[in-house]
Amino acid sequence: MDDHPVFAELLGEALTASGMDVIGCCGTLAEALDSVAATSPDIVVLDHHLPAESGASGIAAVRRRAPRTRVLMLTAADQRSVLQEAMDAGCDGFVTKRQNVAAVIAAVGAVLRGETPISPDVAGGLVGRRPPSVGGDLTRREVDVLDLISAGLSNQGIADELHLSVNTVRNHVQRVLTKLDAHSKLEAVAIAARNNLLNPGRGCSGRPD
Repeated sequence: MDDHPVFAELLGEALTASGMDVIGCCGTLAEALDSVAATSPDIVVLDHHLPAESGASGIAAVRRRAPRTRVLMLTAADQRSVLQEAMDAGCDGFVTKRQNVAAVIAAVGAVLRGETPISPDVAGGLVGRRPPSVGGDLTRREVDVLDLISAGLSNQGIADELHLSVNTVRNHVQRVLTKLDAHSKLEAVAIAARNNLLNPGRGCSGRPD
């Protein structure tokens, strides 16, 4: 759903043309929640700016109605605070309207595959500034993986960057989630950002597993 009906309709048409089934386009959160409750879609594309609501509150409301439905946040805002708010609320991906339609469609597909897309124009703002209080037992390689998740890379992209197998990356991701007590990649990134666990340069250590 989007607060601009024309944009929502165009995006819906583009998603349909890409082979996805679009259940509907909603102009308000109330309409979206009724649709979610009735259809339990695989994914909701949710705008951050909604009439009388924020996207973050919308994420929580969607989660309550349909816990298995994934949520991709789509917004014109590119502030770190908006991304952090969306991650804290439990969104599965974050893309700004600065990206073209193809990038938005790619982000939808990535979320459906269980990946965690984050627009590169905001990913760099995730580095935290508070002293670390959690995550002290993360290995250097696990921090590398977190850095690349925050950069919006998929498991395959992380594997290519670190010269690892995808299965090895999945194992690292699972250990990161366990150590940070996170339920998703985005939640792990949010926790890492709050506790200054991310590296500004997103550099890779090159050290063995």
